[in-house]
Amino acid sequence: MESNERQRLMKRAAQLKKATRPPATKAVARRSYDDEDDEPIMVRRRAPSLDDYVWQLLGEEETPTATPLAPKLTGMVVSIGPRVCDVMLEGRLTSCKLSPDLAARQQTELAVGDEAALERRGSDTIVVGVLPRRTKLSRPDAGNCNLERVIVANVDVVVVVVSVISPPLHPRLIDRYLIAIQRGGAIPVIAVNKLDLHSSEADLREDVWRLAPYQALGIPVVLCSASNGRGREELLQALQGRVSAFVGHSGVGKSSLLNMVKPELSLKTGDVSNGYGRGTHTTTKSTLWDLGNETLVIDTPGIRSFGLWNLREDELPYYFPEFAMVGRCKFGDCTHTHEPGCSVKVAVETGTIAEDRYDTYLRIKTTLEK
Repeated sequence: MESNERQRLMKRAAQLKKATRPPATKAVARRSYDDEDDEPIMVRRRAPSLDDYVWQLLGEEETPTATPLAPKLTGMVVSIGPRVCDVMLEGRLTSCKLSPDLAARQQTELAVGDEAALERRGSDTIVVGVLPRRTKLSRPDAGNCNLERVIVANVDVVVVVVSVISPPLHPRLIDRYLIAIQRGGAIPVIAVNKLDLHSSEADLREDVWRLAPYQALGIPVVLCSASNGRGREELLQALQGRVSAFVGHSGVGKSSLLNMVKPELSLKTGDVSNGYGRGTHTTTKSTLWDLGNETLVIDTPGIRSFGLWNLREDELPYYFPEFAMVGRCKFGDCTHTHEPGCSVKVAVETGTIAEDRYDTYLRIKTTLEK
């Protein structure tokens, strides 16, 4: 960007910041819930910086250099490092540098699975932009909740890997993932790993019963054990011929399941940390793996909690399709919380809607209320 253009951009950003600055006496805070704990926590949002407004203005402007309309070279991003990434280009894995503009915002603008626009500059291959995505899975940026962080892009399937013993099952995390997957356009699959830890089939059935509400919604639930190979064929069938991503809590065994379906990968795996029932972060960055037969899988780092990006309160009921299956409420604008004649609350009381799912709805709604 030329010096004069940069100065004009900074001036516009400063004017926008001044115009949208909240009153100094009002603290901006939102009530939220950790996905693993029952106690509410307060999350204070920092005021947007001048850089935030610069990126906002850049995002609103469609410049030909940001994303070329007809790039001569394109390739799929396989892994990302500081100011560099590996790209599958013309059938070969190629190490590429990021353009200065893209490197400055790579945390929010580039993801594994992206179709990158490339240029040859001497002996270097440079990533100069990202083509429009057909699907994505995203969350708020950890350092700035006003920015979107895309976890993976252009995937057909997102596999939410869970376990029911170590670490324990957290339905609220599954529910949040399902919302983000639906919003991003991919298909969800739930893979239940570590079934070998159950002492009996009766205990297994009792634990897996908690996943019945997802099966009732038509979401495939694959029962697996990376230790003994159980569920290997069913999982492969769900992945076959598609681009998929494995996501979930730390320690649930995402890398172990990939080793199960393709032992040649020999991915490093870790154990659940002592005392907390939480996993260790063995996978430190997202990486795309080729399983053969046009089957690609992105292994992502484990997470402790998962936030939802830019979700409006009036959108929330749409992502709980079982609400629409139980009939109309007395009031057209029913919030499904306190109103008389609410068909959703009746369905929860009678067991038609799972109490865990309704609890997730209430918790997320609380975080979205103004």
